[in-house]
Amino acid sequence: MNSIKLSRISWIETLVLKNSSKEHFSQFTSFITIAICSFLLILSAKIKVDLYPVPMTLQPLAVLMIAMLCGRNISVAAVSLYLFQGMVGIPVFAFGGGLPYLLGPTGGFLFGFLFASIIIGELADRGWGKQHFKSVFAMLIGLIVIYTCGVFQLSILKGFDFAIINGLKPFIVGDLYKLILAALVLPQIWKLVHKVNKLN
Repeated sequence: MNSIKLSRISWIETLVLKNSSKEHFSQFTSFITIAICSFLLILSAKIKVDLYPVPMTLQPLAVLMIAMLCGRNISVAAVSLYLFQGMVGIPVFAFGGGLPYLLGPTGGFLFGFLFASIIIGELADRGWGKQHFKSVFAMLIGLIVIYTCGVFQLSILKGFDFAIINGLKPFIVGDLYKLILAALVLPQIWKLVHKVNKLN
């Protein structure tokens, strides 16, 4: 039985390392990448439309892109760092921070980011980000995971009908457009990286 060979080398590593004998970032460079991705999650949380009780932000798109471009290890670490900062009270979430925030109406979506980054990042490590169809399918899975977690927690707090009407329906069309845009961009990024590497 043939095993699937995984490549934990992200597009960032491919671009920066080029034809170096090193296959992966050093620990220091990985930490910097994780910190940058975590900052992008914070930034995407603050770009929002104030809906109740779940704001419309750019975070789902940021999570999908980070996971597909950076792979499982870096994306999971970045999302974990982001959640940890919020949990200890740093106002990194859309409306603040603190442990009670994670137990509130939007907490399920935040935990969904972590589960989605694990799944999407794993698929990215298997090369799914390099093809349009697989990119769309991988990120669609990610969105389903995010909204399943979000609607589940919101339904516990407010009821299932409320969760569907206020935690799912307002976001479906916009997030599908974002998903399609991201899926079109991702393979082009990989092509650009390979072209740049050939020039060096």
